[in-house]
Amino acid sequence: MQKDDIDQIIKDDLKYLIHPQYFAPDHQEPIIFEKGKGAWLYDYNGKKYFDGLSSLWNVAVGHGREELAKAAYDQISKVAFTNNYTGFSNLPAIQLAKKIIELTYDNMQGVYFTNSGSESNEGALKTARFYWNLKGQPKKNKLIARQRAYHGGTLATSAMTGLPPFWKYFGPLPKEIIHAQGESRDGEELNSDGETASWVEDTILREGADTVAAVIAEPVKGAGGVWTPSENYFKELRAICDKYDVLLIADEVITGFGRTGQWFALQRWGINPDIVTFAKAITSGYIPMGGFIVSKEIMNALQNVPPDAKFMHAYTNSAHPTASAVGLRNLQIIEDEQLVQNAQVMGQYLSEGLQNIFAKKKNISNIRTLGFIAGFTLVEDADSNTNYDPTLGMGSKFAKFLREECGVITRFVGDQIVLAPPLITVQSEIDFLLDGLERSLKSIL
Repeated sequence: MQKDDIDQIIKDDLKYLIHPQYFAPDHQEPIIFEKGKGAWLYDYNGKKYFDGLSSLWNVAVGHGREELAKAAYDQISKVAFTNNYTGFSNLPAIQLAKKIIELTYDNMQGVYFTNSGSESNEGALKTARFYWNLKGQPKKNKLIARQRAYHGGTLATSAMTGLPPFWKYFGPLPKEIIHAQGESRDGEELNSDGETASWVEDTILREGADTVAAVIAEPVKGAGGVWTPSENYFKELRAICDKYDVLLIADEVITGFGRTGQWFALQRWGINPDIVTFAKAITSGYIPMGGFIVSKEIMNALQNVPPDAKFMHAYTNSAHPTASAVGLRNLQIIEDEQLVQNAQVMGQYLSEGLQNIFAKKKNISNIRTLGFIAGFTLVEDADSNTNYDPTLGMGSKFAKFLREECGVITRFVGDQIVLAPPLITVQSEIDFLLDGLERSLKSIL
């Protein structure tokens, strides 16, 4: 493609397309991607980039997988779409739901398909409320969410999100969604962002346990900066939810399907949630899809409702046959190529590489990793734990140098740098990433 053609594409982009998290001054020189292969992306100028965030945490099996294109083509060739409301179904959706139950927590029974993580988390909240209504406890309608967590872009999921910029100008928000605040107990192990499970317990007690339907928690707070839990956090959180008769919703939109070196993240600690939400890696981003999984107890409640209490929650494209076919083939690739195990191995290699950089550089601190997801903080001086002045925009400068000079795409949240390469990534590609990170750190000293 000629330069004039590319320039016109950029002009059209600026003129016609509203982007997610849109801020026009930051979008004057967008990269227009043309194609991808494996863990690499290529723009229309022919420049090659390592995809250090799996695009948006989702391209687990890498770009250019002809198997997934074929799965979509084969299904589309059979039928465009079929109604999946009560009384109708389709084979790929049935097969995919069964496969997910085989892979997830052993207390799970039913799968509801959506189109995105936002829809999945909103559906989980509605399901929790529906469940308590069926149990004769309609006052249990509140949701406890957490600081720095991200849960989506609908009004309800924006309210769940513990990052004020995501809801600052969209109020008023649903008042039944509360962010946990509290005091840590003596000797309680802190999460990497300073929270503890006691914050949730304190919030439940303040609100009244008889009014709280559920707690929602990401195993790793991804979009908020990759904040990892302490080793006992989710065991304590599960115990708190059990103590006060509150459902635990695990938001595994980012962590589901292998990202942490387990099929689902809480399997690492032997914890069973009541509802699990997913999206992103279910289709590796090849086609939109999400969903939520419910426990046997909740599934039993859904299947035994009186006639006047149907589960009136619906999307036209729920359980879309083409998305289901792609999801099923995608999970087969993850299994066949042992990508969950690769996430463990490469995640450990990435973690060790980041620690080696930390030992040499003064401007990196607070390295967080869990499987193949990582984050760290840019600081002015690690020894004295001195942060950069936020107005300097060091995260933005770092990410720009990393992208333009080192050929690595990732994201920043303030001065937090986040990483989540495709699960297919090999050691030489991690070396390329680590070299780029080290060069970029040197550039901002």
